[in-house]
Amino acid sequence: MSDPGDEEFIYQTHRPAPPMDQAVRKMVLGAGGVSVLLILVALLWGGVRATGFGPPPVISPPPGPLRVAPLDPGGLTVPGADQQIMSGDASGAPPQLAPATPPPDVAQLDQAAGINQPPPTPAPTPAPTPASTSAPTPASTPAPAAAAAKPAAPAQVQLAATADEAGAQSVWDGLKRKMPDLLAGKSPVILPAVVNGKSVWRLRVDGFVTPAAAQAFCAAVAAKGAACTVAPF
Repeated sequence: MSDPGDEEFIYQTHRPAPPMDQAVRKMVLGAGGVSVLLILVALLWGGVRATGFGPPPVISPPPGPLRVAPLDPGGLTVPGADQQIMSGDASGAPPQLAPATPPPDVAQLDQAAGINQPPPTPAPTPAPTPASTSAPTPASTPAPAAAAAKPAAPAQVQLAATADEAGAQSVWDGLKRKMPDLLAGKSPVILPAVVNGKSVWRLRVDGFVTPAAAQAFCAAVAAKGAACTVAPF
């Protein structure tokens, strides 16, 4: 015999659907009516246009151009702007490279700097003229006067050697500011030379009567912290 309390838990396989809310029902019906109305209006409008309004309208552009170029465009006018750059030749010929710089003439530079110059050729000594038999021979010939002492060649001192002429001039300007008393009244002598196959520019000062005077000047320059040597040539 079954327990009477078990009947409360019997599962019902079919439950009736709950009734639709009246507000939702009205909204669904209204939306359907509006959709049907729009479809009818579209069909009627298509039929009226097909029979009464003719072909679709054609939109044409406005008469005349939209933009007009000004007579004077303005701006900066550059003379020769249509010519080829860097050549100045409007013929259209291909550009040509500049000719190569010829190598320096080492012999000419050495000659300008006084290097390896040939010694001067001594003048030929005139042959003695035989004495005339009619002229009396003096008993004794007076001793010739002592030959005048040959003046010493002026000496030069070298203050610097740079890679170019502008560098030598810059060194001279700096020394003039550093020791104006020693270089007062003196002018620079800048000479090109070739040393070990390289071109250099020598900064020198001349005007010294003897090498001793040049050596004394170099000693005074060295005392002020600058380089100075007596030039051997």
